Amino acid sequence: MFFQGRIPALDGLRGIAISLVLLFHWLFNSGYQPNSTVLSAVWRVGGISWSGVDLFFVLSGFLIGGILLDARDSPRYFRTFYLRRAFRILPLYGLVVSLYVLYVARPFPFHALNGQLAEFSPSALRMVSYVTFTQNFWMAYLGTWGSIPMAATWSLAVEEQFYLTAPLIVRMLTRSRLRILLVSIVIIAPILRILLYFSFRNGAFADYVLMPCRADGLCLGVLCALLVRNSRFWNLLLAKRKLLQIVTGILFGGVIGLAAKRYGQTAGPMVTGGYSLLALFYTGCLLLALTGKGAVNRFLCLRPLMDLGGIAYCTYLLHMPVMEACRRFVGAMSRHSSGTEFLGGLLGIALTLGIAKLSWRFLEYPMLRRGHKYSY
Repeated sequence: MFFQGRIPALDGLRGIAISLVLLFHWLFNSGYQPNSTVLSAVWRVGGISWSGVDLFFVLSGFLIGGILLDARDSPRYFRTFYLRRAFRILPLYGLVVSLYVLYVARPFPFHALNGQLAEFSPSALRMVSYVTFTQNFWMAYLGTWGSIPMAATWSLAVEEQFYLTAPLIVRMLTRSRLRILLVSIVIIAPILRILLYFSFRNGAFADYVLMPCRADGLCLGVLCALLVRNSRFWNLLLAKRKLLQIVTGILFGGVIGLAAKRYGQTAGPMVTGGYSLLALFYTGCLLLALTGKGAVNRFLCLRPLMDLGGIAYCTYLLHMPVMEACRRFVGAMSRHSSGTEFLGGLLGIALTLGIAKLSWRFLEYPMLRRGHKYSY
């Protein structure tokens, strides 16, 4: 039967997710184009590494769904869930938002750089949207990421909106009805994206950042959490692992096809059906990680990969502003423009990881332990 408790392979999978996001914003979002035919082909495939956030959604659905399913009969179900989430998410996020508010109010003197942060990252988004986790609605309405330092927070808003709805649904529905609802949402989400794409001015952008439009990945994760807690399904999954590998391989072929066409995050084929394909592929990866053994399990349990997964939250939240600041710093210090994007981005990643390690040790882990004092 499915084992409970911490699953080391999922830390490794989370490490892969954040690695993909970092890779995209370091290399594939820098404008560089290789000359070699072979490298160009690899570059096209790597260009879809922005989908690391889709892997995060599937993982989040699985982990949060599992917590809710295991505690659904607890008398302290809602209280404990939201207190634990608050201690995990809000301290670091609140610190980042506070620093951003202070920066916008009284910009720091970065006169040595080629422009201040406030100059290259103007925001049309209301400040209150970051406080209320509604920035993704404003982004969809205006068709903009807003401020560069805060752009990545759209996915955090999606997660928070998921946290508001999932506990109530899991608590109210029987497991059979929950399964039907989850499958229905997985089917309805791409239909909603198609409707928005063709009927709304910023439909493609809205498809990318709105929680209902990305609910298929989240719900596939919850569906996995529900199914693996059924002994019959779990044993079937173990027995049919070879078939799971084949299906996941076919889905990977479809993902490669999308990448080869150079479809970006908001391209028509991507927002309509591409997100669903990515969600299904990463669901296959999740199930393979859960049932993994041998080389797959050893790779996912590599200590550096697991450690990276452990600091993924802070890394994701800070990597864009830190990388951008480092690129501007390297550009200001260098007499040559070539290579500044590459070197500045690499320096930004190193600095981000260092900050994330400190954040985990002195802020996130103590807050996490404090939150776990509240029991179900």
